[in-house]
Amino acid sequence: MEKMYYASKLADVSVKDRYLDEAFHLEVKNLLLLDPDRLLAGFRETAGLIKGMDDDGCIALMKGKKRYGGMWEDGLIGGHTLGHYITALAQAVVNPALSASEKKDVADRLTYILVALRQCQELVKGTKGEGFLFGAAFPSKEFRDNPFLQFDNVEHGLQELFTQAWVPWYTMHKILTGINASFKIAGDPLALEIANDLGIWIAKRTESWSEEVNRTVLSIEYGGMNDCLYELYQINRDLKESGSTLYHPEFERFAEAAHRFDDEELFEKVLSGKENIFNNVHANTTIPKFIGALARYETFHEETRYLEYAEEFFNLVVNKHTYVTGGNSENEHFGEDNVLDAERTNVNNETCNTHNMLKFARRLYEQTGKKKYLDYADRTFVNAIMPSQNHETGFTTYFQAMATGYQKVFNNLDGNFWCCTGTGYENFTKLQDGVFFTDKEKLVVALYMAAELKTEDYSVAMDCDFNASDEVKIAMTPEEGKSLTKDLYLAIPTWVQGKLTVKLGGDEYAAAEKDGFLVIPKDELSGGCEIEIKLPMGITCHNLQDGKDTYAFMYGPYVLSARLGTAKMMTKSHGVAVSVACEKAVDSDEIKIDSEKSVDAFIGNIDKYLVKRDGEMEFDLLGTDKKLVFTTHYNQYKESYGIYWTFVGQRRL
Repeated sequence: MEKMYYASKLADVSVKDRYLDEAFHLEVKNLLLLDPDRLLAGFRETAGLIKGMDDDGCIALMKGKKRYGGMWEDGLIGGHTLGHYITALAQAVVNPALSASEKKDVADRLTYILVALRQCQELVKGTKGEGFLFGAAFPSKEFRDNPFLQFDNVEHGLQELFTQAWVPWYTMHKILTGINASFKIAGDPLALEIANDLGIWIAKRTESWSEEVNRTVLSIEYGGMNDCLYELYQINRDLKESGSTLYHPEFERFAEAAHRFDDEELFEKVLSGKENIFNNVHANTTIPKFIGALARYETFHEETRYLEYAEEFFNLVVNKHTYVTGGNSENEHFGEDNVLDAERTNVNNETCNTHNMLKFARRLYEQTGKKKYLDYADRTFVNAIMPSQNHETGFTTYFQAMATGYQKVFNNLDGNFWCCTGTGYENFTKLQDGVFFTDKEKLVVALYMAAELKTEDYSVAMDCDFNASDEVKIAMTPEEGKSLTKDLYLAIPTWVQGKLTVKLGGDEYAAAEKDGFLVIPKDELSGGCEIEIKLPMGITCHNLQDGKDTYAFMYGPYVLSARLGTAKMMTKSHGVAVSVACEKAVDSDEIKIDSEKSVDAFIGNIDKYLVKRDGEMEFDLLGTDKKLVFTTHYNQYKESYGIYWTFVGQRRL
């Protein structure tokens, strides 16, 4: 189905920003350091057991390699990492920022894994596991005797985490999504064969469900199974419509299987108008379900109610459950509506949630053209995704604390394959995503960063570094014999302070404003041009619904956080083997104002009291009992930090 807008292909956009380029290459380096045979070990063992091999046969099939250790790979959720991993490889291999040698290494690694997965499927042909791929560990002989036991147990509502089932459909979502990406993004035809055969296994399984079993399955986390199956259906439908012979003759079953994972009872709740419908609901179980609702609308545009579900849910999360960074949740769960200050802890803002909400926003923009989705994406990419990486190691966060005084805690290379480790792989191999969008008549600049877009007809080079300047320079150049045939739409950021100005070819230009964009018609651009935009920045203040005097600060697009040192950086294990910060660097986040009589007066004059140092992205807080230095949150990975602070005015006499 036609979208309103299309995000430019990853292969057409290269990031020129030095910080982001370094982040990408750190991620690729770490991906290539992992042993593919250890990531594949569970898949090979599963295939061997389905085939009836004994232990020695399975060990030989696994090439003598064991799964990586820890509960997240050597447990019932094992195999989820490989799904994220091949998605990341598929994204990375098309990235123009790779050198020739890096590109070869990434391409070889992706091909090796796909060939191995196909070999697993070939091994189980003619069995009841035909097409099946899975990599979870087997905690007992019962599981070795029946490699499908997790799926059986889920259908019976049995989910004791370590002995019956974890979340096998969640894991399957990661696997199928990665294989889809290997065809859709990287263009590997073998991936399509693998995905289609796995899709048929899934379809057969769902077709056997009674309504009661279906409801039971929907009650246990399944990631975005609806999303990835609708995607596989779309891939095949598009191939058929294009005249290709690569499509699967039974691809209609993929959409039917996807619909089995549409939780319509849940979807209807968001249209009920009731309050607190997601209180104590697991956030990253829920967000992918609604992305799946959007996927149904993307697939069948006549199904407009599914777009209503998606938009209403997105609005609810952003307006009632989201912090200044764009992140959400406390200890993986939503709380009551508009209760955020009271839920600031050391375990806020799970990175998987942020990853999914960012993806959700961009896809909603593609379908609706509503700028508010780009505004969210801008805020969240800069202040939740970028800050999730340690810029020295390339490792990423599970949580980002909104309570003041904790530090970020990162994974390591091969010891904790958390869910957020996998989404970290994906986040930092697609940093160019969502910068540009197009339709038949428009080119949209949605995110300002140093980047270059190259198409068959034209190129766009954008020079931008808001750490150094509030100016953006854009050079648009048609290819030889071509002209620029699209109007240019420049997103007006919500954070702009003061008068926004535009120059076209060095001269002041009065660009029209439309729906939150500056518009330059194609007639002004046809032969190529240079555009300069000035986006004035300043301090903005952001409090919380249940914390009137609890504020965070931004400078331009950047959330600021106070530097709080390294003296009290301690960690502990939390939940299922997740490492979290556990000691605060401050006794209190309360700040007493000694320069104004009220908090409102202080905030109203914040430019006097939060002062930027010349030539630095460092800001001194003045006029209070705490002498704090704030900086851009995205590069706070070495010490404890504080985003939110509670201000107390002078007492009246």
